[in-house]
Amino acid sequence: MMETKIEVPSQVRELVAMSVDNIEKALALFFDAATKSIAPSSPESIALLKRVIAVKMDYARKLALASDFSEATALQFAYCRSQVEITTDLIRIVSDSGG
Repeated sequence: MMETKIEVPSQVRELVAMSVDNIEKALALFFDAATKSIAPSSPESIALLKRVIAVKMDYARKLALASDFSEATALQFAYCRSQVEITTDLIRIVSDSGG
């Protein structure tokens, strides 16, 4: 079976990388402000939200650089696995807080 290459101009890949960087910076500022405005009883929830965003940004950055379909598929699998781990942690946080 011949591998299907993902043909994307380098300018488009660079634009995606810059956009992801800008989104990460904006979200970091957002979380800093949000963390200062909420009760200190939920640092674990904020940390989990930050992790969710970090995983999504990492996935977007790596997917923008994928050169073939098998690499993109492997990235999707890794992303899904991380979502299961995050969901497991969320269930633990909610059950530990009695909610």
